[in-house]
Amino acid sequence: MVDHSERPGGSRRLFRLPGNRKRVGRDVDAELRFHIDGRIAELMALGMSQKDAEAEAYRRFGDTGAVRAELHAIDNAIVRQLSVAESIHSLSRELRYAIRGLLRRPAFTCVIILTLALGIGANSAIFSFVNAILLRPVPVPWLDRLVAVRRSVPGVAGLDNTEMSPAEAMDIAHRTDLFDASAAFITSALNLEGTSEPQRITAARTLGDFFTLFGARPLIGSVYRAEDSENGLFQRALVSQALWQQAFGGDSSVVGRMIQLSGRSYEVVGVMPPTFRYPRSAQLWTPFAYDSIWKTPERRGTWNMTTLARVRAGVSNAQLKTGLSAEAQRWGGGAASSHRLFTVPFVDFVAGQLRRVLLVLMGAVLLVLLIAVANVASLLLVRAAERSKENAVRAALGAGRWSIARQLLIESLVLAFGGGVLGVAVGSAAVRVLSRWGAGPYEILEGVSLDTRVLAFTSVVTILSALLFGALPALRAARVELHDALKEATRGASAGVARGRFLEGSVVVQLALTLVLLLGSGLMIRSLAQLIGTDPGFSTENLTTMRLVLPTSRYGVANTRITFHERLIERVRALPGVDAVGTVYGLPFGGESNSSPFRIVGVPPRAGELERHSRMWFVGGDYFATMGIRVIRGRAFGELDRPYGSGEIAAVIDETLARQFFPNEDPIGKVINQGPDATIVGVVADVKQADLTEAAKASVYYYFPQTPWGLGTLTLIVRSVLTEDAVATIVRAALKEIDPQLPIYDVTPLAARVERSLGSRRLVMTVLSGFAALSLALAILGIYGVVSYTTAQRTHEIGIRMALGAQPGDVTRMVVHNALIVAAIGLAAGTLVFLGVGRVLSTLVYGVGTHDPLTLTGGVATLAVVALVASYVPARRASRVGPVGALKGN
Repeated sequence: MVDHSERPGGSRRLFRLPGNRKRVGRDVDAELRFHIDGRIAELMALGMSQKDAEAEAYRRFGDTGAVRAELHAIDNAIVRQLSVAESIHSLSRELRYAIRGLLRRPAFTCVIILTLALGIGANSAIFSFVNAILLRPVPVPWLDRLVAVRRSVPGVAGLDNTEMSPAEAMDIAHRTDLFDASAAFITSALNLEGTSEPQRITAARTLGDFFTLFGARPLIGSVYRAEDSENGLFQRALVSQALWQQAFGGDSSVVGRMIQLSGRSYEVVGVMPPTFRYPRSAQLWTPFAYDSIWKTPERRGTWNMTTLARVRAGVSNAQLKTGLSAEAQRWGGGAASSHRLFTVPFVDFVAGQLRRVLLVLMGAVLLVLLIAVANVASLLLVRAAERSKENAVRAALGAGRWSIARQLLIESLVLAFGGGVLGVAVGSAAVRVLSRWGAGPYEILEGVSLDTRVLAFTSVVTILSALLFGALPALRAARVELHDALKEATRGASAGVARGRFLEGSVVVQLALTLVLLLGSGLMIRSLAQLIGTDPGFSTENLTTMRLVLPTSRYGVANTRITFHERLIERVRALPGVDAVGTVYGLPFGGESNSSPFRIVGVPPRAGELERHSRMWFVGGDYFATMGIRVIRGRAFGELDRPYGSGEIAAVIDETLARQFFPNEDPIGKVINQGPDATIVGVVADVKQADLTEAAKASVYYYFPQTPWGLGTLTLIVRSVLTEDAVATIVRAALKEIDPQLPIYDVTPLAARVERSLGSRRLVMTVLSGFAALSLALAILGIYGVVSYTTAQRTHEIGIRMALGAQPGDVTRMVVHNALIVAAIGLAAGTLVFLGVGRVLSTLVYGVGTHDPLTLTGGVATLAVVALVASYVPARRASRVGPVGALKGN
């Protein structure tokens, strides 16, 4: 027998860790050769010839190819296991080393983690809103095919993007060549009765395949059908999950129950899940009663429904445009229509102006993150320079460049992980604050949270940040020169020209980006100041507004509505502390709008004249006096106006209508018609209705006791020195004496409504200002750190200068001068960038240009002063080092 322990390499060769696959092959072949040669030797010892012994040995050993393949597989598997184990062990060791090293410098570590957390958290917060509003406003796979179908009346102010009538919405639904699903809705306020206290809810009355359009399924129960709008079964309701919990205690037996909504009975057929929130304000959905009256030609002019559709797959934009143009022409009886139909992507329609706001803020947070990354990169580069001797020792002991770079990259990943975890907490807190703060002007902001998509985005941002700020310091550290790094003296050029240029470049980047944010926030501050000083056409002082809904079941007759108004105004006017009271259907800055064409009796349209169109409002009580709206000519409504049914109707117009349609004559006594004839008795000042930046639009006011046509939401306006809560309390008590089943809601000072209209601009201003302040702090830290480091590297040079007679002031000026040159480059670059991108704020600013000289000058001057102060402190410290100490390297 052969002693196998004496074979070349023994069994140890099979289980050693090979360097490559060729070595594995050589080891396996050597192992096989050893066993076969041993068997041949045994057979030859028994008397066989060499040839016969070889043949017998190979026969007994079997298929050597299969054995070789099996041994290869075993060896490779062992190699992989050992490689993975070694990699995990190595990674674990380097990770522990990185954590220990960072913990030894807690201040350095905390500054970096906090810097990253602020940058990453800001990105997570803003992306949460971008995700919820622009990327996934409704959870449907066909979001890119959802559109809103809109109408435009060219040349008529305020009618460039309007709704449709129910009949027109049904016409759109019949265009199956363009759309495979279509629906329309209108929101209205209803009174939920039968509870301890009647409460107001917002209902969406839908027409068409509303739930099919969104692929929505109920949580419990079922959805109603599209045909319920026409088959008399429109008194069905789906409730939201929130209303189900609040009003019905989450009781599943609510399905099939009858509930009272504004005096009418509705059957609850289902509960919608919390994931379905469209329209955002809706608490209940019910079929729109599409009866014969809505099919008359006269009602086709009532544009009150938002129409949505899902474009059929394969229909191009050109086909869609052609089809809608043909539909508009058909509505015009085959003639060229003055109305134009067009579509708006659903995402853009839902977001509205908030789309531009969010894109601006997303760009701003990316700038903040870049500033944070540049700051951290400069700090890590300085840290890497301080560790040059450590890395040189590691290299001298055999560590490769990749090993050194990997160690620093792991440290960067640890820092980024800490910043990412803390950033998620910062982002979550910011989302909650912005949701509550912005939910007033923008209901769509309410309920936004950090979901899995946002967390995935945050993870990607964290990893990219680690690579951005960690790559260059790691590569620089890996390029270690043993001879230079192991020297005791590291004076003069030891920092390296390239490292100094990078640090200065990071300061340039930080200052440039900070200036962009600073100028953006400055423009928004100046714009908001201009808006706050804009006269809306009425007074907001001591005005409290509140709303109520008159159910048609009890107030469907005109005389009952008039009687209610008279009693309400009389009762509230007599309350102690009330100075004046008025009512209106369509409160300024209340979100309502009512527009209609009109004609001037006896004055036909001139050739080429645009369609005569105006807003229309129904007012009662002392509306103009209560609101502080000036009467320019004639009179306001009052006792001279005969009651409903007398055949006489008075109208008050605003200055814009008088100027546009009665340019060279007195409009008092003229007759206009938006239904019945109405005689103009007064002209009042223009009133901004929804936005302080809007251009004046023609308006006609009617006296509600003469024209009780207003249905829906009635707004009561009370002028009183009492607080809004006190006013609400006494009005509720007075209302209970008239109709105890009517709740009042939305009690808000008029000043707050006007303030709410500034929501988008105030949101941009506040967030941009916060980002600017954060970036300014980072820039100060960056300038201070870089100047301190570069000055320390020049200690030997400074010592020589002072030994040759330079004064401390000369040293201070030299350091500050060099820092200001870098700052000037950054400010120049930032100014150029802002001049290029500032136009994105053009739709958000008012009263100032995007290249406003005052804002530009103020921003540049502010940042220049900051750079001067941040560089002066380390410069002053450097000047205090004596020549002897400097030459010693202290």
